[in-house]
Amino acid sequence: MEGYGIVSRNAKGEAVRLIGVNRDITARMQAEEALRTLNTELERRVEERTAEIKAINKELEAFTYTVSHDLRAPLRAMHGMSQALIEDYADVLPPEGVEFAQRIEAAAQRMDRLIQDLLAFSRVGRKDMRPRPVSLHEAVEAVLSTLSPMFEEVGADVAIEGTLPTVIAHPSTLDQVITNLVDNACKFVEKSTAPRVRLSAETRGSRVRLWVADNGIGIEPKHQERIFRIFERLHGIETYPGTGVGLALIKKAMQHMGGDVGVESEPGKGSRFWIDLPAVSDGE
Repeated sequence: MEGYGIVSRNAKGEAVRLIGVNRDITARMQAEEALRTLNTELERRVEERTAEIKAINKELEAFTYTVSHDLRAPLRAMHGMSQALIEDYADVLPPEGVEFAQRIEAAAQRMDRLIQDLLAFSRVGRKDMRPRPVSLHEAVEAVLSTLSPMFEEVGADVAIEGTLPTVIAHPSTLDQVITNLVDNACKFVEKSTAPRVRLSAETRGSRVRLWVADNGIGIEPKHQERIFRIFERLHGIETYPGTGVGLALIKKAMQHMGGDVGVESEPGKGSRFWIDLPAVSDGE
C-alpha cells in the first residue's frame, strides 16, 4: 500500500482535519519487478550473443587463414608446374598434352581468383570501419590511375564528368567498390567494342550518388536484383571472366558504410551502376 496525507487548518493555522488516501500499488510493484527481470534477461542475452559473435569471428579468422595459406599453396604449385610443363616440354608433348596443361593452368588461376574474391568478401564488415569525410574525386582519380594499364590493354576510354563531392565513407572500402564497378564496366562489353566509361555524381538531399555509366552489353530488368547476390553469373566463364563475387562484395560493402547500390540498364544499351553515400554536412 502507498499512502498520502493532507492536513487541513483553520484560520488560526491550527490543524483541524487530516485527509488521507491509501492506494494499492501491488500492480505497479509487480510491473517494476517484471521490468527489472526483463532488463536482466536482455543483458544476459546480449552478453551471450556477444560471446557467440566473438567465437564465430575467431573461427572465421582461422578459416580465412587456412584458405589463404593452405588452400592456395597447392594451387600455386599446380599453376607453376603446368606453366613449366608448357614452357619446357611443349616441343616434346603432343598438341593434346599442351592443351591439357594449358587448361590446368587456367583452372588454377580461376580458382585462385575465386579464393581471393571470397577472402575479400569475408573481410568486409569484420574490419574496423570508421567512416570519415573522403574526397570522392580523389578516390576515383586514384582508382583510375591504378587501373590505367588495364585501360590501355583493352583500349578503354574512361573519364570523370564534372566535380565529384566529398562523402562519408571508409577510404579503402570505397576504393574497392569503385575499382570493382569500373573493372566490370570495362569487362562486360561486346568483343568488337572498345569500352567507354563515364563517372559522375549528383547530390540528392543528404546523399551523394556516384554514377558509373558504360557502353556494355546491358542487363535485363528481371536480372538486375539477382546480380548482387554472391555467385550469381549471367554469362559463362568462357564468355566473360569473373567469379560472381564482385557485385555481392559491393552491396555488402555499401551496406556497412551506410550506403546502397543499384543499376539502370537495358540489354544492348549499356548500364548505369550507382552507389549512394552520406554527404558531408556543414559541421563535418
